[in-house]
Amino acid sequence: MSNEKKAFVVVDLVNDFVEGKFGSNRALEVTKKASGFLSERNHDLIIFTMDSHIPDDPEFRVWGEHCLLGQWGSELHESLNGISGYHIKKRHFDAFFDSDLDGYLRARGVNRLYLFGISTDICVLHTAAGAFFRGYSITVIGDLCASISEENHMRALEDMKRNYGVTIINSEEVD
Repeated sequence: MSNEKKAFVVVDLVNDFVEGKFGSNRALEVTKKASGFLSERNHDLIIFTMDSHIPDDPEFRVWGEHCLLGQWGSELHESLNGISGYHIKKRHFDAFFDSDLDGYLRARGVNRLYLFGISTDICVLHTAAGAFFRGYSITVIGDLCASISEENHMRALEDMKRNYGVTIINSEEVD
């Protein structure tokens, strides 16, 4: 489609989800792969969402304290240093909710989103829902996503495809 304008929304590749409290080898592997992918896309619009919570955030009742605003856990992982992009701090699973993400994208005429990050079954899934309800075309780059378990990852990809019409691709398929 010639009138499509795309953006890459990189969901929560922050320290607590890569190497900290909820980190894993898979998350680290995905983050390093995402870094290589993004460093080749320096002319594309890139937005980094960063889970950033205030003390006593209600989400802590479910997940415990993590990604405290201004602390190491809420900062982008070091493998992403040097990659230019707009940074959005968020307090909710859905990066659109209570943030300036939608306004930022609309001001730039974006109508197609490429989403990826951590965790496929939580923040990527809910951000895909937020994008769907705001009318964006959505593609999720599956090999640049990670979850606590592979089962959760695969189920979330299928849920996004079924419920939000998301296209699932691998990073090698991005044009």
